[in-house]
Amino acid sequence: MIRDEVRDAVKYRSDVEWLKENLLGIVKNAIEERATENGNITATFVAEQVAAATARTAEPLVQQMVEMEGRLIARIGTSSLARTAGTNGSSHASASLPQRLEARLYPSYTYQDPDASKRKKHQSDWHVPSDFQMPSADLYSGWTRWLQGFPSYAILDGNGKQIDAPVRPFRLLKNGNLPRKLRRSYDNNWNPIMELMEKEVEDEIRTRHVHDMDFDFFRSTYDKALKGVREEYPEFASAKSDWKVSTYCRKMKEINVLRKKEAMNLV
Repeated sequence: MIRDEVRDAVKYRSDVEWLKENLLGIVKNAIEERATENGNITATFVAEQVAAATARTAEPLVQQMVEMEGRLIARIGTSSLARTAGTNGSSHASASLPQRLEARLYPSYTYQDPDASKRKKHQSDWHVPSDFQMPSADLYSGWTRWLQGFPSYAILDGNGKQIDAPVRPFRLLKNGNLPRKLRRSYDNNWNPIMELMEKEVEDEIRTRHVHDMDFDFFRSTYDKALKGVREEYPEFASAKSDWKVSTYCRKMKEINVLRKKEAMNLV
C-alpha cells in the first residue's frame, strides 16, 4: 500500500535524523563519563571528529529520503501525504518539505561560548563553528549565503589539522543557536533586508532544495526580490553597487524611523 510506503519512508528518515542529531551527544557523554583525556585527544576533539563523520554519513541517507518522499508526493497528492504525516493538511505542508528537511542536512558544532550569558553558559550546541564570523558581503553575495550558506567552510581541529565544517543557509540559522557575539550581527545586519527579500520569492525558495540551487536560481530570485524591495523602499533605487548587506539594513532602519516621524506629524 502507498500509505504504508509513506509511513516507512517517514519513519526511516526520522530514524536517520535521530541518529545524526543524537550520536554526537551519546559519544561525547560516554567519553566524559569515563574521564578520557590524554594530551590533545579530548572529548571535544573526538566529538568534533564524530560530528564531521556523522554528517558525511547521514546526509546522503537523508537526501535519499527527500527524493523518495518527493516521488511519493507526486503519486498520492499533497493532501493525502499531509494527513499521513500528521500535518494540518494545508497545501504548504508538503510544498515546504525541501526547506524543512534542509535544516537536518547540516551538523551542529559542540563547544562552549566564552561570552555566553549565565543562562546559556552550559549550552554547547551551535549552528556555526567556533571561529565563524558573519561575513561582510554585497547584497547579491549575501543573498547566495542566505540561500546556500557555506557548503564548504574550513576550520582547524584540535590537532591543527584543517577539516571541513559546512554552515547551513543563513535563513536556517536560529538566534538561540548562535554564539552571543554573532546574534546582534545576524539580527541587525542581515535579517532585516534578507527577510524582506525572501518574502518576495518565498514560494520559489520553499519548493527548491538547496542542492538544486544554481547560478540561474540565485540570479532570478535576487532580481525578483530586489524589485519587490525597491517597490517598498523606493529610496533603494539609487543604492550604490558596493553597498553591503549591513548598509541596506542600516538604511532600512533610518527610513523606517523617518517614516514614523512623518506619520506622527500628520496626525
